[in-house]
Amino acid sequence: MTTAEHSVREASHAPLTVGQVARAAGVTANAVRFYERYGVISAHRNSGNARRFTVDAVCRIRLALAAQRVGITLKESAGILAAVPPLSPDPDRWAAAGEELVRMGRERVNLLRATVNELSTLAFLRADPSAARCPH
Repeated sequence: MTTAEHSVREASHAPLTVGQVARAAGVTANAVRFYERYGVISAHRNSGNARRFTVDAVCRIRLALAAQRVGITLKESAGILAAVPPLSPDPDRWAAAGEELVRMGRERVNLLRATVNELSTLAFLRADPSAARCPH
């Protein structure tokens, strides 16, 4: 390994501050702490008791953000991402986590689509004749 390659490798494993993770993930520092609280990412504390994150915290936050947009909870995302150890070089683990988030996202989109279709017909208002009738 050349000196340049060694420096790049060390930089990719250098611990990141809350602010560095926030900037790289496109969120606020408070959001980083929020994702940590929900288990999407984890930190260790340095000798000064400051949080330090591995570089993959950025990827985990970005995945969780995308998943949130289709209704996947942070708890669900954290559970899926827990299968990927910090700094895992195994692309299959990352792919499996991504595929599971995609599967869940599609399931949520299909449910939303069905709900919108139900709303568009108003059939749910006429579904139970013994219930109080809605004016229409």
